[in-house]
Amino acid sequence: MALLKVVPTKTNLLRLKRELVFAQEGYELLEQKRQILVAELMALMDKTIEAQEKMEKALHQAYEAFQKALIFSGERNLKQISPGVNFRTEVMIHSTRVMGVSLPKIEVKTEDIAPYFSAGDTSLWVEETIARFKLALLEIAKLAEMRISLMRLAEEVRKTMRRVNALEKIAIPAYQETIKYIQDTLEEAERGMISALKQVKRRLEKERA
Repeated sequence: MALLKVVPTKTNLLRLKRELVFAQEGYELLEQKRQILVAELMALMDKTIEAQEKMEKALHQAYEAFQKALIFSGERNLKQISPGVNFRTEVMIHSTRVMGVSLPKIEVKTEDIAPYFSAGDTSLWVEETIARFKLALLEIAKLAEMRISLMRLAEEVRKTMRRVNALEKIAIPAYQETIKYIQDTLEEAERGMISALKQVKRRLEKERA
């Protein structure tokens, strides 16, 4: 591990000791953050799998209802009544924060303008198709929310792990080795100074004698 480029003085020794404490505290905080983010990520992965399954099921049921509507009402009749299907959809995106990460909250609202058409002209499967596609839209929005959150959390975990590793494997060892080097250098200089003082003392004592 490379030493930090500093002059081996007591002032620098004290400064590096303070910075080492700060780096160690930062490491502990980042490690806690990493653990929390990983736990959130694992929980969200399970929720995303569940949301994927619900979305696929909702779409399957919607297309199944559409197939039955085709059979009972006919393609021509469905084309004639399709312009009358009138409802508005509003998508609102909010956000929450988990450990500093912005996660989306997607809300979908639909407003019906009914009746779309005369009930006597169609089968019940037409309205069932509309209802099921509305439900599928909600499940798609939920899955999108989960996937975006999953990607953002995963990216934050990667960033946090890089910082943790940089502190653990580079910064903190560099501080520790530099502090040891300065301490050894100062101790060696102090021993040299004591030895020199002893020599001076002995010389003075000889001169006095």
